[in-house]
Amino acid sequence: MNKVDIIPAILPNSFEDFESHAARVKTLVSRMQIDVADGSYAPSRTWPYTSSEHFAELVGQDEGLPYWEDLEYEVDLLIRKPEVALADWIKAGVSGAVVHIESTDDHGAIVDMSQNAGIDLGWGIKPSTPNEKLFEIIDTLGMPGFVQVMGSDSIGHGGEDLDESVYDKIAEIRERYPDLTIAIDIGVNDETAPDLVDAGATKLVSGSFIFESPDIPDAIDQLKNL
Repeated sequence: MNKVDIIPAILPNSFEDFESHAARVKTLVSRMQIDVADGSYAPSRTWPYTSSEHFAELVGQDEGLPYWEDLEYEVDLLIRKPEVALADWIKAGVSGAVVHIESTDDHGAIVDMSQNAGIDLGWGIKPSTPNEKLFEIIDTLGMPGFVQVMGSDSIGHGGEDLDESVYDKIAEIRERYPDLTIAIDIGVNDETAPDLVDAGATKLVSGSFIFESPDIPDAIDQLKNL
């Protein structure tokens, strides 16, 4: 079995919220995902669109991301025209970015930006989006760092249930690309994780199961020790 990475995820309502969640996992994992929504592609709004506090300082590199010496960050851009925002997040110091294939028409620009910056690019895909759309992008523009399958079409919210169609979706992607890192986000918990890994997922992105647990280290260990 391939190694499975565990990535805690947060929909931050403020910079302080982001920082406090990072503090709780900085010694437990090597990477954390920041879900960023501006109310366009996903209906919710998160920091820095709820409040721009600290963001200009991060982009200007006058300030570092919280606990940057302990944690890498990847940003899940739940916004339209992510190519506009991606440049700022690269300057802020993220190591990876998830860009949803239906959120932009300029996939080539996203690939160029991520390659020039040396960050991991993950294409995000919803359960209802045919895998063929993803395959066409990969076959045209090359293999991404990873693909992130969303566990529900209802994105930008915590605590959503897993759409069981994603098991077959992941399995089909795995069959086509045997060596590709496949992440799954939404609905990842101790009950769904074993079947998701069996289907071909190698990266488990979890927010509610980890951060709502009374014992965060134990919750992460449960996912690590499937």
